[in-house]
Amino acid sequence: MADNDQYRSQSQTRVTPPPPRRESELRTNSAQLQQPHAGSNRQDAEHSLNLLEHLSDDLANLLNRTDISDCFLKVDGTFMAVHKCILAARSNAFAAVISGKFNRLDSTIREQLETLTEKEKLVIVIDKTDPEIMKQVVVFMYTGKCELNEGNAFYLLEAAGRYDIKDLKVHTGRFLVNRIDSNNVLTLLRAAYKYNNKLVKQYCIEHFITHAKEVMDQHELWKKFAEEQQPIVAELLHWHVNRDLFYSEKPQWDANSRW
Repeated sequence: MADNDQYRSQSQTRVTPPPPRRESELRTNSAQLQQPHAGSNRQDAEHSLNLLEHLSDDLANLLNRTDISDCFLKVDGTFMAVHKCILAARSNAFAAVISGKFNRLDSTIREQLETLTEKEKLVIVIDKTDPEIMKQVVVFMYTGKCELNEGNAFYLLEAAGRYDIKDLKVHTGRFLVNRIDSNNVLTLLRAAYKYNNKLVKQYCIEHFITHAKEVMDQHELWKKFAEEQQPIVAELLHWHVNRDLFYSEKPQWDANSRW
């Protein structure tokens, strides 16, 4: 009984707050808090970046750990060991596949993702993405980094849209908008509209407004594009005629196009 009384006494012990400070003390401490130590903001920023870098490195170490992976991507016969929780967190398309909610996917994407089970592990079969591109997609989903260059940027942009990886959409989009020209603008427009990449769409429209004659002078390319993408052409011509309206709305587009 004595032990029980002792336990009851301890469990009911209240945490007593410190006594209130005098107003002069509060003013002094408040002033001190409002004056950060020299370099503290920079050090905090560096520390935060270091933490993110360590997280990226740790997640990178999970790649191809077949002993602890619970899923495989089968890409043109190549198997990539992955983790369902990472895929689901980073890609809306893979999240739908893993949760079995295929109805959330566009019918075209749904047809491109087949699922199997091998040795009690989920296998997602991918046929529409090159293995080397998919490897960079997987690396990005784990680490937030990938090899991005002029040779693979468009294919990564397509993959980001196909699997609905928002960060990769922005990452590839920011790379490509600085490389838009009259030779690639129609290809980029088609992908931007197909996968609703607002950033790329905006900059492609802006390029067309400025270089419409140059783009349309590529007669065969423009003719084919106009036949296949009539709604896009209608919007391009609308903004070309109403360029003042486009530029007046551009700041709002900039604010909304980076997710």
